[in-house]
Amino acid sequence: MTPRVNSNPERRVVSQSAIAREAGVARTTVSLALRGGEGLNAETVNRVMEAAELLGYRPNNLVAAIRSGRTRMVGVMVPPSNSFWADVLHGIHDGLIEQDYVPLALWSEHRIPQMDEALELRQIERLIDWRVDGAILWPWFANLYRTHISDLKKRDLPMVTIDSVLPDSFHADAVLSDEYLGAEAVAGHLLALGHQEILHFAGPIAETWSRDRRSYFTEAIRRAPGVKLHLVELPLSESRLDLIREAMTGLGGVTAIYCATDEIAAEVYKIAASLGRRIPEDLSVMGYGDVDFGSRLNPPLTTVRQRPYRMGKAAAKMVIDRIEAEEKADPHVERLGVDFVARMSTAPVSK
Repeated sequence: MTPRVNSNPERRVVSQSAIAREAGVARTTVSLALRGGEGLNAETVNRVMEAAELLGYRPNNLVAAIRSGRTRMVGVMVPPSNSFWADVLHGIHDGLIEQDYVPLALWSEHRIPQMDEALELRQIERLIDWRVDGAILWPWFANLYRTHISDLKKRDLPMVTIDSVLPDSFHADAVLSDEYLGAEAVAGHLLALGHQEILHFAGPIAETWSRDRRSYFTEAIRRAPGVKLHLVELPLSESRLDLIREAMTGLGGVTAIYCATDEIAAEVYKIAASLGRRIPEDLSVMGYGDVDFGSRLNPPLTTVRQRPYRMGKAAAKMVIDRIEAEEKADPHVERLGVDFVARMSTAPVSK
């Protein structure tokens, strides 16, 4: 008979009593030494630390959290739905661990947001159950949770949103892109190419990033005499494909399309091909975000590059500052710059 092998042996935990025996000191001395050594001489502290290292001792962070009231964990509801959000996550991760905080990342759907409020609420409850010290949220969560996010607010939990702003009553900080700079760059580029009839596929008005992106672009175009701007608001769902096709079919005089996201621009490429419209010869197309696939489209997509890694690091710093602040400050919004990326999807208007 083959002996049973325990493939998951119980992990050995080194107690402070064991360290005390190894170091030849009292357990209370070990406790003091492991907490910084206040009141002990350097020789005693060194002897305890050497014994702890020899035995492979690791501090129990759960016990430390109970004593301090802080877990040093930050809830992160930022699903890596594309390369932009993956870079945001990298920035959050690096920003938190550099300050000895741990990200507790969770979400309900990897790619397409789902209107499952029960599941979304459960994710908030999980963060609360794990006693996170703060939370970083992405736009979909921030808006969908407007009816449920009060659970975080009731606990006075520090919150930071990315590309979205919550009402002042939440005392939540936010990291945004400078949408004014982006809009000016897009408008300036298309106007310099001579486009007089432009279609803007905007995102949902409820999203802060979409609302600002739309309003600043509209203002920039309105300053140009004789330019006609068409605006079509698109939902985040797949039903937007029909709206894109309908607009592109019905607005035959449009020579340029500015898309609120690179994902929308990719869909415009497909529909333009099905309608027999060449990019950029017949139709200039611009996106926003500089997601990784944009440079691989045919032709490569002209777009606006955000700074997702820096946004993530900024969000991490803001939530830590809020956690460690002795007094509650007013909500703070940080806007990071953007960069115009000229590729081959835009061209002067054909004469």
